[in-house]
Amino acid sequence: MDADKDLRVALEGADTILALPGEVRQGVATVACRASPGAGKSRLARLLLAEKDRRGEECRVSFHLPTLALAEEAAAEAVDLGLRAQAIRGRSAPRPDGAGPMCAKSDLVERASRLGVAVRNSFCRRVEEDGTERSCPHFDQCAYLTQFQAGATHNFLATSYLSLPDPVEDCDLRIVDETFWQHFLSNRDVSVASFAEPRTFLPASAAGDHADLLDAARKVVAALIAGTSPLSLPFSRADYLAFVDLEWRGKASDPWFTPDQSGVLQEKLLKQAEMNHRQVSRFAAIWQVLADAKEAGLDATERLRLTSNDEKHFIRVLRRKPVRHQQPMLVLDADADEEILSALDCDIRGIHDVTLRPNAIVVQLHDRRMTNGSLLRKPGLRETWRQIITREVLTDQLGRNGGVLVGATRKVVRAFFEDAGHCFDGMPEDAVSDYMLDTKLHGAHWLWFGARALGSNRYKECSSVIVIGREELPAAALEDQARALWGDTLGEPLNLLASDVLGNTRMPEVAVPYEMTDGSAKAVFVPCHPDRRIRRLQLQSRELATRQLIERLRLARAPYPKRVLIGCNIPIPGIPVDELVSWQEISPTRLEAAMNDGLLSKGGIRLSATGLAEGAPKIFPSTEAARTYLKRNRSLGFKSWAMNHPLYCGQVRFADIRRSAPHARKEIVALLASGGDEAKAATSLWGELKSFAPLEQQ
Repeated sequence: MDADKDLRVALEGADTILALPGEVRQGVATVACRASPGAGKSRLARLLLAEKDRRGEECRVSFHLPTLALAEEAAAEAVDLGLRAQAIRGRSAPRPDGAGPMCAKSDLVERASRLGVAVRNSFCRRVEEDGTERSCPHFDQCAYLTQFQAGATHNFLATSYLSLPDPVEDCDLRIVDETFWQHFLSNRDVSVASFAEPRTFLPASAAGDHADLLDAARKVVAALIAGTSPLSLPFSRADYLAFVDLEWRGKASDPWFTPDQSGVLQEKLLKQAEMNHRQVSRFAAIWQVLADAKEAGLDATERLRLTSNDEKHFIRVLRRKPVRHQQPMLVLDADADEEILSALDCDIRGIHDVTLRPNAIVVQLHDRRMTNGSLLRKPGLRETWRQIITREVLTDQLGRNGGVLVGATRKVVRAFFEDAGHCFDGMPEDAVSDYMLDTKLHGAHWLWFGARALGSNRYKECSSVIVIGREELPAAALEDQARALWGDTLGEPLNLLASDVLGNTRMPEVAVPYEMTDGSAKAVFVPCHPDRRIRRLQLQSRELATRQLIERLRLARAPYPKRVLIGCNIPIPGIPVDELVSWQEISPTRLEAAMNDGLLSKGGIRLSATGLAEGAPKIFPSTEAARTYLKRNRSLGFKSWAMNHPLYCGQVRFADIRRSAPHARKEIVALLASGGDEAKAATSLWGELKSFAPLEQQ
């Protein structure tokens, strides 16, 4: 395939660029490969690493993936290719044998790591100057430490490690599979009341400076509440930096952890350190933001804003975390955005695009947005979607039988499960997620937007996907992401939305074109943020998250056209649409929904009022409801309608039957065509029959 050649050229070119010494520039040398989802860029990257290894070109690689499960899957494939590879499990990850977490003190260790404590010397093993060895009681049996003894040159680990201390000591190249920029956003809320209160942890010798700090803190709070800029206050950059230093002077010295201490003592020491560090670091962050803005010559800062929750005020501090690792980086992400990566101090040396057309028949809703709120508030709307899902599952079972994937936000997915009677009370959220991922509902697999929908091959055999609604972050959340990434950029202020008199914000609507398969020009008005950078973030979380979920079916390399139903009218880049449909057009009629329920759940249904109520109680809750419907739709001619329906034609058998029950009348029935004895199948469903006559024979 030409696409394979293009992809190989792109990845080999990226490797060449990253291997060049180049000029000394700030940031991490980065090349991005934006091949279409499902193009096989991750697989080919591992294949090229294996070829490189066989040529004797030594290279130690850390390969980052969205989840541990994907890391283990990729590591296993790398081993099959002949690489010395291993998947790195985090301290809190379960041991492979299921006997608890990888580290027996995982909670303590991870909390201490967030405070900057040197973990291995403090919790694992340390040799004192006099030669005394102090070890954790679990040191010799520690599953976390043991995994690093394999001598692997290619380590596969979760993307989250990019913003954490590196567990792998030696690395020449990082390959990052899928998006990762969200891990570098810092969003912290500081209580207004606590920021303006005396610092009880400061020494008495700093009383004068302490008074100045409190005066400045109260003035900053007053300015934020009044809606004016704290930078208009009579404080210089040097003043703000002095306040940063003063806040950190109040930080208690790090607790003296030793590996051989009891867990109880370590917990006590850690709690004291956490309380102190949390307060000090957040207060210092506010002053640092103001100092940086002063240095840049700004009149206002975008990285601080006032928020409220339960009538309490908070100062939200929005910053990006520093990049800890400086090794060259290859980013394999169909959605890679050069401007976002540059904001993370990535020195973009090259961008390679490889576009593959999805092998799919795409139908998209054009007259409904299907907001998260409406889907959560309206059980009737979810019921109609259940009927659509049932029809698609039945269509799949009568055709390819590859399986159906349904995607939505996690909250909406949970609502569908709860509608079906599943109870999650008292279950941890991770357990709820695992249950929903592993449990078929209405005959379909379920998935939600976000990390779970990145990189997974779990659903590649499915022949159909339905996406209900979309992920829509509130404007304030998008703007907070932008404040963290680009806030206080000199000469490029963010174009933030203004609030109305009630405090609400509304995005302007812009005409966005659909990419139509036939080349026709069609568009729809869509809420789009007016700031180009924030619009990039919106595109990542809304449109491109939808595309990632759809592409779990690996459409680019599908051996046959798969079915895609996009249940939202927002155009999706890279997903050409074959047909735009209305909500009315895709909503099943009550009779169609009842037939689908009966056929899918039992393999057959009687089309009398009694049979419809018994076979499809969700559609017709009583015989009277079914009888009324049939009377009102007598002109439908449902016998000929059903027998000529494209879903049922040739796949469903119709017959006249009369049951042996007293006073039983003739009824038309629908049965799935199984190639067996249909009269026997009818008998197994409805008991002894007085007569059975296929309608084709009449």
